[in-house]
Amino acid sequence: MDECNLISNVFKSLAHPIRLRIVKLLSSESLSVLELSEKLKTSQSSISQHLKILEENGIIEKEKKGNNVYCKLKHELVLELLFDGKRIISQELKEANDIFSNM
Repeated sequence: MDECNLISNVFKSLAHPIRLRIVKLLSSESLSVLELSEKLKTSQSSISQHLKILEENGIIEKEKKGNNVYCKLKHELVLELLFDGKRIISQELKEANDIFSNM
């Protein structure tokens, strides 16, 4: 697979609101599938499907401890990527606000 496809897959894996919320939650601590399910008020099976996509694309890694599977971010760099996305949105909103202010 070429570099563009790999990068595209990373962005696709982050292109779902639940997966973004998972990444946000994992930015501060490792959490089990059950804990993620409770915090996001989503079924464990749905969370597991989202985690599989994030894991396949190198965003998270899983560790089994007893009967629980814990997840953590594999690379802190993903947080920088999300921060840059927020900066882009903020800039776009500022520009839109400037347009309306000058009307």
